Amino acid sequence: MTTLKSKITEVREFYSNGDHHLGLRRMIDCVLDTGNPVYYKQMIEILETCKDDSLVISNAPSTKSLLDTIDALEINSNIKQDETLFKVNDLQKQYANGNFKMGPVSFELKYKQVIGLVGENGNGKTTLLRLLCKDLEPDNGTIEYSIEKSNPSLYELRSKLIYIPQRAPKWFGSLMDNLNFTLSMHGVFNEENRLLSEMIIARLGLRPYKHLNWNRISSGYRTRFELAKALLRKPEILLLDEPLSNLDIISQQTILQDLKNLSGSIINPFGIILSSQQLYEVEKISDMVIFLKNGEPQYQNNTIKVNEDELEIIYEMETDASRDAINEVFVSTGLKAIQYNGGVYVLHFNSGTSSKTIFNAIAQKDLQVRYIRNISQSSRRFFIH
Repeated sequence: MTTLKSKITEVREFYSNGDHHLGLRRMIDCVLDTGNPVYYKQMIEILETCKDDSLVISNAPSTKSLLDTIDALEINSNIKQDETLFKVNDLQKQYANGNFKMGPVSFELKYKQVIGLVGENGNGKTTLLRLLCKDLEPDNGTIEYSIEKSNPSLYELRSKLIYIPQRAPKWFGSLMDNLNFTLSMHGVFNEENRLLSEMIIARLGLRPYKHLNWNRISSGYRTRFELAKALLRKPEILLLDEPLSNLDIISQQTILQDLKNLSGSIINPFGIILSSQQLYEVEKISDMVIFLKNGEPQYQNNTIKVNEDELEIIYEMETDASRDAINEVFVSTGLKAIQYNGGVYVLHFNSGTSSKTIFNAIAQKDLQVRYIRNISQSSRRFFIH
């Protein structure tokens, strides 16, 4: 089964299982993967006829017809799954006015990969992103871009590498005019320009806001429109600095999953590096997480800088129970230590302690727990003080 056929099968399963909103977003992905304005137009007509009601769309005869048509196509990627976009080798940057030093850090990014940069503020995430997009020059180390094989200019490099800072500059004019202009600058005109713009804003849930201007939308929607503009440029590398900071929790999860899916496009795949404070959400969709502390990577690709004898099982738990009550619950489970930060307890167990042992203890003592999560292999463990 080809990649496109597997995606269409996935769309049909989402619709049949009642996941209509997700099915619609993934259906738009399939249509975008055709690269054909004829199918873009059919998709937009479905959206306009059904007024963006994903439940109605999933049951519309035109939806089934379009899926059947695309299912018969043979569309394959020319991009190899493991093709590298760039390699970072012992990259370092030190600021003259201050003691802060970022690095050394080494990693590589491939097509369809997502790398999450996490860490507290002031630990080098933005510095690393700015080095990657050549806003800054490193003091030591190298960045080897595969897209630089023909030695392009900085302008040519940035046509394939897009950096979106945390505070995006203001747009002037209508939002849709800005998107149309972006495509015009990249050689897409007339009907194809209109249709592709409509497809991208539909994919990101922005159709109801397309005729507004910058001042009439929230900061969260400004972030989404910036993403729409970036995607229209068909990047190979997308660098995002705190893209979730202005979004509510549901929107954060949706945008991250959308980015992950869009990066896996058949005809326009790309790699993503994003920085964020939203650890759980980022970890869910990232192929690798880099945790920076004092400018150095403390956690990278499931490699944690701890001694073998320090390995342990760590759970984060929210409960109204006292420390003494928690000690009593876990007295025979291999509990080593309890930390409390005023909001949640962090429980440290011996490395051989199983989840079954921990949850049996909670059930037997009827401990009332609002939230519990295993953070043993999560960067969350480094945010505990």
